[in-house]
Amino acid sequence: MRLALCLIIAAIAAQAFPARAREPELVMGYRTNERRPYIEDDSDEGIYKALYSRACQRIGCALKVVRLPKKRVLQALTQGEVDFYPGYTYSAEREPIVLFVANGLRERHVVITRAKHPPLRGYADLNNSVELRSLGNPDLIPPPWQARIKVLQVPELDVERAFRLISAGKADFYIYDELTLRFYWERLRPVGLTLHPSLEPWQAMHMGFSKHSRFYRALPNPDYHADQPLSPDNYPQRLDPASLAGKLSAALLAMKQSGETERIVEHFLQTPAR
Repeated sequence: MRLALCLIIAAIAAQAFPARAREPELVMGYRTNERRPYIEDDSDEGIYKALYSRACQRIGCALKVVRLPKKRVLQALTQGEVDFYPGYTYSAEREPIVLFVANGLRERHVVITRAKHPPLRGYADLNNSVELRSLGNPDLIPPPWQARIKVLQVPELDVERAFRLISAGKADFYIYDELTLRFYWERLRPVGLTLHPSLEPWQAMHMGFSKHSRFYRALPNPDYHADQPLSPDNYPQRLDPASLAGKLSAALLAMKQSGETERIVEHFLQTPAR
């Protein structure tokens, strides 16, 4: 009797484990350096992992986080080895590779300068300045002021290093996501620098879902207006709701509407400094 019972249990387990192995896995790619409160360098913990893990749970799939140098992540997106980048700013160069999809978070940019810089009333106050920018990042300065500044590009730039380089006079200013800059600002309290109030309204943040992912499938977008510029909100295609990418997008929207996304953000904003 015991032998028969053991055989039955083994048969059930043999059926259960292959089913689990067939659970789809979405791969989130991100660069190697940290960006708290969104992601840490060693544990991957932060807003992104919590947000996308819970969204994946809602649609019955697993999340895998892959950390690579920025150039390698972009190559992996192009090849479909990475399914999505969690927070991706729209640009014409990136548009052929990914579809920009709202992730439920919001963002705007702020500028840091050395303390002696006058208060910023507008981007015109940055004319003839040198911007510190991470290699591969898009231009966050709106036109026409883009042509009026010089750029110092640095590979694998993180916020702490940006603080040091601006303080040392290697460049005049650094512009980046407000939530990230304020997180480090409040914990490091850098001397000799100024964090200026944002010159922008809050906007929706987007993930970049690879058009080469096996989970990507798109349909014509009935709300697309060909007479208007391309943007994440005005694009010829939209995700097929039946695809895994479409289900992920729907789960992220539901989390935003229920307040779960905001609760995740608040939790990590309260995370103490290490």
